[in-house]
Amino acid sequence: MNEPVPIGLAPGAPREAAGQDAAKYRTTNPIVQRLLERWMRRLRSTVSPLAGTLIDVGIGEGLCLERVLQGAPRDSRVVAGIEYRVDKARIASGLDGVQVMVADAGMVPVRDAAADVVTCIEVLEHLPTVRPALAELARITARPHGRCIVSVPWEPWFRLGNLGRAKNVARLGNDPEHVGWFTPRRLCDALAPHFAEIRLEPTFPWLIAEARRPST
Repeated sequence: MNEPVPIGLAPGAPREAAGQDAAKYRTTNPIVQRLLERWMRRLRSTVSPLAGTLIDVGIGEGLCLERVLQGAPRDSRVVAGIEYRVDKARIASGLDGVQVMVADAGMVPVRDAAADVVTCIEVLEHLPTVRPALAELARITARPHGRCIVSVPWEPWFRLGNLGRAKNVARLGNDPEHVGWFTPRRLCDALAPHFAEIRLEPTFPWLIAEARRPST
């Protein structure tokens, strides 16, 4: 069993970033709106049928999880969120029925196999190293029936999309806080040491992976 390892923020990333999520999910750009809604529908269709305790690692301001769980039965589901930034965690704690804990993705403060469903949405690309986080995702995913849902930007399409709307031009379309780069192969290779089964579902310009049978 791997020992938990703190990861922290990428170099130069601000410790307070409340408002980032709201700016993204409440965009008025019609093209981005359509892409976001298609991505959310795919995530909802993946997560909603899965019952039991759900833990969202990297909940941010909670806006993504709120949309993913929209319309899903909540009467018996325990939902918890993990967030590194205190200001974002404070906002997410306003979600009804969600317990939010401030913690590092490499040191998730829950017991082994605690969650039937683990989600980690747009987090890995922000981490200077992903192995400790993936080890923790596998550790807290219930065996043998648990599911871990991971989603990251699909490169190079995500960056090219930013360039197409003149965003982050000086960084060739890359978000200032994105330090990881994921293609379908790279995402599967990152997950493979930790999960025995991986199903990849590209949803332009994101990748969604459903991982089963944690091996760590």
